Amino acid sequence: MITYGYERVSTKEQNLDRQDIAIKKFRPDIEENNIFRDKLTGKSFDRPQYNEMKVILGHISKVNEGRDIIEVVFSELDRLGRDSNGIKKELEWFKEHRIIVRVLEIPTTLMDVNSENTWAIELINQILIEVYSAMAQQEIEKRAKRQSEGIDAAMARGVKFGRKPIETNKEQFKTVYDKWKAQEITAVEAMKELSLKPNTYYRRVKEYESSLKF
Repeated sequence: MITYGYERVSTKEQNLDRQDIAIKKFRPDIEENNIFRDKLTGKSFDRPQYNEMKVILGHISKVNEGRDIIEVVFSELDRLGRDSNGIKKELEWFKEHRIIVRVLEIPTTLMDVNSENTWAIELINQILIEVYSAMAQQEIEKRAKRQSEGIDAAMARGVKFGRKPIETNKEQFKTVYDKWKAQEITAVEAMKELSLKPNTYYRRVKEYESSLKF
């Protein structure tokens, strides 16, 4: 049996201890070098450690020629990814390379078989994978819907989203603007006095000059 493990969290602030403990409890003899860890979002499957693991597994599968069972262990299916279509594509890759996927939250995937009967676990896994990946996608869509509804409800209550507009005292702006127009100071100095970035400064200048026409 050749065992690899994969762990993932979405941000650098999160830790992988829970996943690490779960995988090592399931396979106490797994080699530390065979566990790959990423701290990146699951929306994309382009992750350094995940990609490196696939390269190694692909090579092992090629030279192994079915002699030993190769497995990769995940604590939960969403550690692999967050998109059902992407999950299916990745799982198909593992299947094509004769690698058994173990998902600790899916008990049926944990059944041990010998190298002559891997077809049985592959068949069961394929059925479960279809169901679980669809469920994962539904949960993502529900979460997005709840978030959207929450934002809509908050906006209806008058809650503002995005960065708070930079407030500039009109008299102060006029004073600085007049000095700038009289070439007493440069635009950079004007921005510094008003604590404005270039795009904001010139937008305020345009708004101010437009107001002078009326």
